[in-house]
Amino acid sequence: MLPLDLLRTKIGQGKITPLFCSLGFGNSSDYELANKLITHFENTHKNCKTKGSLLEKINSLESEYDYKLVRGLFTLLERRSIFESTFAKIDPVLIRQKLFEESATKGLALSDSQRQEIIQLIANQTSLSVHDVETIMWNDREDNLMLTKFDSINPENLLLWYNLSLAQTLLFRCTTLEFYVEGGLYWKHVLRNVKRFGLMYHLEQQNSNNNSDSITCTLEGPLSLFKMTDRYGTSMAKLLPWIIKAPAWRISGSIVRKNDDGQKIYQFIMSNKDTAGILQSVSKILHSENYSHAENQDDTNNYDSSLETKFEKLFQQYFDKKDDWKISREPNPLIANGKAMIPDFLFERFGRKVYFEIVGFWTKEYLERKTTKLKAIFDKNQNKEQDVDLLVGVNAELACSQLESISNDHVFTFKKEVPIKPILQHLRKIDNEIVERKIKTTKIQLDKGMEIISIESITSKYNIPAETALRILSVDYPDHMVVNNLYMISKEKTDRIRNNLSGTLKFTEACKILDTNKVPESCHADFLSKIGYDVIWNDLDPNNAILHLKQSY
Repeated sequence: MLPLDLLRTKIGQGKITPLFCSLGFGNSSDYELANKLITHFENTHKNCKTKGSLLEKINSLESEYDYKLVRGLFTLLERRSIFESTFAKIDPVLIRQKLFEESATKGLALSDSQRQEIIQLIANQTSLSVHDVETIMWNDREDNLMLTKFDSINPENLLLWYNLSLAQTLLFRCTTLEFYVEGGLYWKHVLRNVKRFGLMYHLEQQNSNNNSDSITCTLEGPLSLFKMTDRYGTSMAKLLPWIIKAPAWRISGSIVRKNDDGQKIYQFIMSNKDTAGILQSVSKILHSENYSHAENQDDTNNYDSSLETKFEKLFQQYFDKKDDWKISREPNPLIANGKAMIPDFLFERFGRKVYFEIVGFWTKEYLERKTTKLKAIFDKNQNKEQDVDLLVGVNAELACSQLESISNDHVFTFKKEVPIKPILQHLRKIDNEIVERKIKTTKIQLDKGMEIISIESITSKYNIPAETALRILSVDYPDHMVVNNLYMISKEKTDRIRNNLSGTLKFTEACKILDTNKVPESCHADFLSKIGYDVIWNDLDPNNAILHLKQSY
């Protein structure tokens, strides 16, 4: 944050917007100013100059650039600096005390000789030279402090940091703040910090279609409270970096601003789309503000427990096809009585969403909160207020009777590892519903004369499951033969290939014939089997495999 008197904004049509800096290299006056300020700090540190000499250079820039911008950037750079007295022999306060005491004894020094006499006396008492006493006397004044350490920063990062600080400062004057972030993992980070900073929040689903874009979080602003406004406003400002760290986000707030008529409320709206060239690198901002490594580290691949890790691997073993169920961690939150519940997993296929929560550890308070949230979600489902398909796996070692009673068909227990069977049963039931629905609503049209139909190409073109494509095509093209559940080959082509294979003994020769007829290699064995051939393997070498025509053919 910046001091409120350095806040730069523009106001119009009831809206207030921070005057952000441009990040254009070379052509930007903001970039030029940032570079000059950094250079002044670096040179002051390198040449062991005082803060007073640095301020002289800064003051000269104020006539050339916006005063508030100069002072704002200076404030940020000052936070990366250490100014201190470099004379370690004696404390300046002690020297001043001795000088004043001696002056009080001898009387006010009205001439230079009297002054020098007192200084000489103190120099003798402290074993210092007159020059040292005069130097030390005011050595701890701000202007006389030396820049002993400066953590440099490049101009782009400084401007990014300034833009973030400017937005944070504006939020200090807000009455309410609404925001949205994309992705359950980012919601988790943001809401964790909402609680850590002691902010009051309320989550709301704007409509019933469960679209993630409709979730908003409302925070009470510092100016809506009667006490602790400074502390609360600082906490709200600290939350901003975590919001804009998400790949997609938006915020809107009501900002109180004084004017000639008293106070007026303005709207403040900002999103990732309209700040792409202003706040595009949050990682740099967080680094510039010296956030701790523990808070800033990328933990997108971390799991809350080994149960989740094992379950995801097990799930992917069963669902590894292109159009099969996809699993993702920590989706956007579900809303339960204005609070967030972020399930551990989301399963998605053809627009259907199934959430899965694992309750694998607990305290009494945790279990009570979890039960309350789950009950609220399931009650809304039963009352048709929302349609959330949520499964819950509960460790059987917990005192979980209250969880099991919430929903008989959506809550199951486990002991050591989360079982895949109840998940499979639930998803396969939905698969059947998807297949039946798609059959009723899909009409497949093929080019005339297609002798080989790729099931994968059909599923991709019409966005349907492979089962749906096979059932529709089997009815529309009954003479086509299904091979390996991947292709359908016409009767005419099958008959031609069967004639070409007549008298062929070697498997490799048969494969060449199939290649010539553009039958995919993945279907060779199944195709040969369906037209009446067995492949006899004498060893592992395909060249030694022979064909044998079944007697029934």
